[in-house]
Amino acid sequence: MHQATRLFFSDEDSNAVQTVTITEMSTDPDINRKTVMKKSFLLLNETKSLLTAVPSSTNDMPSSAGRGPPRHDHFSIDVLVVGSQFKLSAARKQFQTWGSHSFVRNFIVSTEYDDPIPDCNSNTTIDDVARISQTCKDGRFWRSKNAFNPLTKHWLRAFGRIQWLKKKKNPAGWVCAQRRFISSLTRVIDLYHADDIYPDYLIVADDDTYMNLENVTDYLLLGPQRLKEERGIEDDEMYVPTPISPTIFAGCRVRSGLGGMIWTIPYGGFGTFLSQGAMKRLTQSIHCDGSVPSTEYEQAICDKYLHNYTSRLNSYPFSATIGEEAYFQSGDSLNQVFMKYTNEIDYFCLHSDWFFGYIANFLNVSRHVNHKGELPIMGHGRAEVGRSMFDEDENTTHYEVNRLHTLMSSEFSRYIQGNCIYSNDAKENDRTFRRCVPNATICHYVAEEDMEKLYIDSGLS
Repeated sequence: MHQATRLFFSDEDSNAVQTVTITEMSTDPDINRKTVMKKSFLLLNETKSLLTAVPSSTNDMPSSAGRGPPRHDHFSIDVLVVGSQFKLSAARKQFQTWGSHSFVRNFIVSTEYDDPIPDCNSNTTIDDVARISQTCKDGRFWRSKNAFNPLTKHWLRAFGRIQWLKKKKNPAGWVCAQRRFISSLTRVIDLYHADDIYPDYLIVADDDTYMNLENVTDYLLLGPQRLKEERGIEDDEMYVPTPISPTIFAGCRVRSGLGGMIWTIPYGGFGTFLSQGAMKRLTQSIHCDGSVPSTEYEQAICDKYLHNYTSRLNSYPFSATIGEEAYFQSGDSLNQVFMKYTNEIDYFCLHSDWFFGYIANFLNVSRHVNHKGELPIMGHGRAEVGRSMFDEDENTTHYEVNRLHTLMSSEFSRYIQGNCIYSNDAKENDRTFRRCVPNATICHYVAEEDMEKLYIDSGLS
């Protein structure tokens, strides 16, 4: 288990809050260290480069007395919070609490300044919102993109009705944020690719998401490494592989039926976790002109984008796109394709959570869920009441598109389990959801004052 630490903060610039110096005092008596680390709180629109590593004085070094396993302080996590310039204090509170974990390298915040459409929030009227909703719920939009299929047919039915959008505090802000989620993600991954500085995991979250990163890192990073080092188990035998495998996890996975198969997406407020392998797959160049030998993954994307539907694997659901092939040129990566897509498409007709489900399940950015694999720690749920039978289903159609993993068996379907139950907008006597508790791994709708209290009460401060 990763050693607990005590973290003391001192703002170097209390106005910009660009960097916080953290003095880390280890509770491990064999190490007895004091390390000063720089962690960056970055506004994405002002960011041209990122920290390349989490500085540490004990990378993989054994204890001074030669006892016990080595510490694995080389792991790194970046966080991308899609927030608002009007609520920067919420993201700042995240940074000062759960974002202070010693594995966190860069804490990046995207705001309205990162919208692909300048002044989207201030210039979008309620009439514009109504027009967007009407367009996105009309099949003619997807037909015009040569992308009318069971997936987009499902989306047009599910896209927010104007009556639902009007109930939001800021309907225009919500509409603009859907496109910003994806444009911000592609921007951050582009920064990683430019200097080859990928973290082990990138966490994408809302500004009211709370996490216990001690639990998350043990599940995603330390647990798989223990299995590999102590028992010789390889990634393809694990439910949770090491970060070099292309894997996307949902803090809470939503599952529903779609055209004879299952459609899974992350419930965004509980976070989406992209492994280093998944990010590198997003930045892999895809050559469809025969200029270089192609991998099986590249060939599948080429067949999809060039509409070479010559076999079962190139028919629906495998052939489905959302119109992004119009922005593809041989040699592009998927990250480049979606960077163009989010900046240039006239109407962005998907909720941001749907995008992660699409790239995981339909573009194979995430590997298959391994329902037969070893389990790094308790929490997957196979031996528990309410286990995820979907991940154990042998149905071929389900298996082929079952690529979005769930964190600790957290699922929102017929039954709600795991992290999904923790929502701080739960009403009194709510039988489905409950307010966040200190030992919870992930919670949604957490206010600033509650975030600090949870962090203190959890014993992580």
